[in-house]
Amino acid sequence: MTIEVRQMLIRSVVDEQVPHLAGVNAAGRGGAPAGPELERLRAQLLAECKAWLAEQLRAREER
Repeated sequence: MTIEVRQMLIRSVVDEQVPHLAGVNAAGRGGAPAGPELERLRAQLLAECKAWLAEQLRAREER
């Protein structure tokens, strides 16, 4: 019997004192960044996921 365990860790820092996000909640968007900031965050998340996956594949090949 094969047992497979998968894990994905997401690290984040929440800081309400970040100046570039001031007033985002006041816009009624539930704290979600708008426009270019959202796209930048999506691109950053995608890049981090790709790097994590590449590292996992390298580690698997080394075994």
